[in-house]
Amino acid sequence: MINLDPKNMSPEEKSELDSLVLETIRRFSSDTVYFKDTESRFLWNSYEHCAQVGVKDPEELYGKTDFDFFPEEFAQAARDVEVEIMKSGTPILNIEETLERDNEETQYYLASKYPLYNKEHEIIGTWGISKNVTERRKIQKELERSYRKMQTLARVDDLSGLYNRRYFYELLEKTINIYEERNDETTFTLIAIDVDDMKFINDQYGQPHGDDIIRHVAACMTINARNTDTCFRVGGDEFMILLQDCDKIHALGIAKKIAESVNAQAVPVGDGKSEKVTVSIGIAAYEKGTDISDLISMADRKLYKSKRNGKNQVSF
Repeated sequence: MINLDPKNMSPEEKSELDSLVLETIRRFSSDTVYFKDTESRFLWNSYEHCAQVGVKDPEELYGKTDFDFFPEEFAQAARDVEVEIMKSGTPILNIEETLERDNEETQYYLASKYPLYNKEHEIIGTWGISKNVTERRKIQKELERSYRKMQTLARVDDLSGLYNRRYFYELLEKTINIYEERNDETTFTLIAIDVDDMKFINDQYGQPHGDDIIRHVAACMTINARNTDTCFRVGGDEFMILLQDCDKIHALGIAKKIAESVNAQAVPVGDGKSEKVTVSIGIAAYEKGTDISDLISMADRKLYKSKRNGKNQVSF
């Protein structure tokens, strides 16, 4: 049994303790531990490192390099880091390593590497520790996906599937700032849409069928808008479309297609009945210096003009 009293240990006992510590690290470390010479050839390896490369005994690694066990890109990246450490004498910590092999799950490692010195304090190689953080990365990615999903849900209207009022104001403000800084003549357009006689529909057929109308209008907007356009439900039966790099004339064509699409197909309202629906639409184009309130007001005024003039039409 080794004498562990640091004040009374003999040189032989200290040497035995050093060997015990080193062997304990080699056999039981859950991280990979490795020592290399100046050519990045393995001098000493832990059993966890053996398991990583698919051998049973550390002696099988002696004199070999990462190129014998890993894809070339991975091995070269490790070699480049080790060369830099030997040149500078400075450790490089928390290196993110991605190990990709054919037909195997991608593995992620966090490595820290250090210069290896002899008794004369000359650099004779490198040594390092690598921790497998694959499971941590999976959890991190899942959390990121959940966060993005939550962000999306916070921006989406449940009933229509369109973006909601809050995101409308957020994106409109960003868009105004972008176009305010532009030096060209391009502009963007806002389309305001309101379902005609929505109160009558709800009173006559009930709220659930009114919801079907909302979904019908939302679908017509999505189908007829461009991929670059963004559709919103901003109120009960009120909708907006933000059309970037689009003037009034092109916006008019899109608005007319939406109005025609809404009215083209009757929506079931119960008891075997179907009802055709119409919308009134207003269009406003952004001009430099216009703020959010003014732009929305312009679009709303054009929409109300459509209402006053008989509904089921587009004003700009």
